[in-house]
Amino acid sequence: MPGCTCPTLNVISGDMARAFVAAHLEMDRIDGMTRRVHRCPDTGIEWVEERQPVGYGDDVTVLRRLR
Repeated sequence: MPGCTCPTLNVISGDMARAFVAAHLEMDRIDGMTRRVHRCPDTGIEWVEERQPVGYGDDVTVLRRLR
């Protein structure tokens, strides 16, 4: 992905979310709900990775920006 878009995005899902994690984010920690939390190396913005979230199909990765 060209340039950092973390400040302008809120939710990313599917193949785009997986590509965003692989190309741009760094694994930071596991939260209290056993979800992976990733951090943007450019802005410090954190993203929580959800697997099989409600309202999505099976085996869909969803990234939600944390406040």
